[in-house]
Parts: sequence; structure tokens; C-alpha cells
Amino acid sequence: MKADLIVSMHRTGHHAVAVWLLHQRPGIKDFSITTISSWLFAVGLEAVVDKSHPLNQAGEQVYRQFRRQDNKKLYFMANNPLKIEETADKEQLPSIIESDNPDGLIITHEQESLNDTIYKAVKSPFSFNEPIVVIRDFRNWVASCIKMALRDNKIIEDIINNDKVAIYKDHLLNYGKPDCYFIKFNEWATNKDYRETICKDLGYTFTDAAKDQLSIFGGGSSFTGMDYLKNASQMDVNNRYKEIETHPYYEMMLYKHEEVLKISDAIFKCKQSYTV
Repeated sequence: MKADLIVSMHRTGHHAVAVWLLHQRPGIKDFSITTISSWLFAVGLEAVVDKSHPLNQAGEQVYRQFRRQDNKKLYFMANNPLKIEETADKEQLPSIIESDNPDGLIITHEQESLNDTIYKAVKSPFSFNEPIVVIRDFRNWVASCIKMALRDNKIIEDIINNDKVAIYKDHLLNYGKPDCYFIKFNEWATNKDYRETICKDLGYTFTDAAKDQLSIFGGGSSFTGMDYLKNASQMDVNNRYKEIETHPYYEMMLYKHEEVLKISDAIFKCKQSYTV
């Protein structure tokens, strides 16, 4: 079995795309993820209650193990397992895959250039299809990064800086080249025909299940948090930048990285003035 590798920067909407893609399988009609750990998720598993656990005897249910649902296929999604330095238990993924033998596996990988990502993928114990790169237009990406920093009381420059923009630019510069499949988040979020084409191109079955499910990763939306948990399509994700375009750091980033802005606008067909 070959896994699908989703490559991205944070705040590009790639988690929403990954969760949606996980559900594009025959018979899956609604959001149905089981959380195995903080980084591993599945469709087709069910939780089993450990009745011997002391808390269960006190009237609470503690899920201690999982099993494959009867007559259903099993699909896994793993966040950043190629970065085993983040949590030691990510090293267990190959043995989990060997033991459970899922019918599909999606792996996400963030914040690295395509060459570095592909190098890690080749060195990993997994076999991958061509990388799927999720990109978002520069204005909304910068705005979302800044807003997340403000929301979480973090230093903005720690979230988005010259090094991060350089990796973002690397992803854009590979757009249209062979050996990678690109998904434009802006179009994915608003165009059903585009999503159907993605499924056809990648060999998935279009159901559009989980499209309205807000991804909880990274605290949900940078702008509205978890407010649109079950109706994510109502968020105006392609105009987020308008809420923050007068912020000094936002203005500085667009002025400083005008070249990247122009590359982004060419890809996303944006018609904007470059006067900041």
C-alpha cells in the first residue's frame, strides 16, 4: 500500500483538506473520525470500553483500545510522523500500519521545503505516491499566521518570518512542475467541481463528506476559533486578509516580500494593487 503525503505550511488549510480527503471513500457519508492519539486518526475504527478500568467502575467510560468496525475498510491519517522528534510515539507508526493493515494512509508534513520533505519521505519506512502540496494565497496565509499569533498570545515573528516565507515561496515555485500534485486551498474551499476533480485525479471516491467539518488542529480557525465546527463552509476563508490588512506587521510582510506576493497572485489569479 502506498501512502499519500500532504505537504504544506501551517495555516494553509491543509488539515481541512487532509480530513476531507480521508473521508472520500465509498460508503462514507459524514464526518466519522476516531482519535487514536494527538497525531493519529482513523476512519473505520470503533472504541472499545475497558470495563476493568477503575474509572469505568465509577460510572465513567475510558476507551483503552480500538477495533476495526465490522465489514468496513480502515483508513488512517497521521500528522507529521516524519518528524519523530516531536513525540517519541511517532516511531510506532510503521508497526501500527503493519499490524492493522489499513486500506489507506494519509500523512501530513509541515514547514519544510519540498526537497527536504521528499528526502525524509524516501528515508522513511513508508512508500508514497507523488506528494500532494496544499498552497494558499500569500495575503490570506500571512493574515492567518498573524491572527493565530495574536489569538494565542505568541510572538508574531515566531509564527511567520523570513525563513517561513522562504519555504512558502519554495512550495509556490514548484507549482506546475511534474512529480507533485498541487491543491489550491482557495479553490478547494469554494468549488465543488474542483474537489470532485481532485478525487478523480488522486483515485479517491468523491463523497464531499466532512467538507463542512472544521479542522480542530491548530485551535481551529485563526479568526473564529471553533465557532464553525459543523458548518465550516460558511467561513469566508478567501477574504480573511481584509480583517487585518492595516496591521503593521501584515503591511511590512507584503511590502518586504512583494516578489512572493506576485508569484502567489499569478497562481491564484488575484488582481490587486501592490501599493502597501
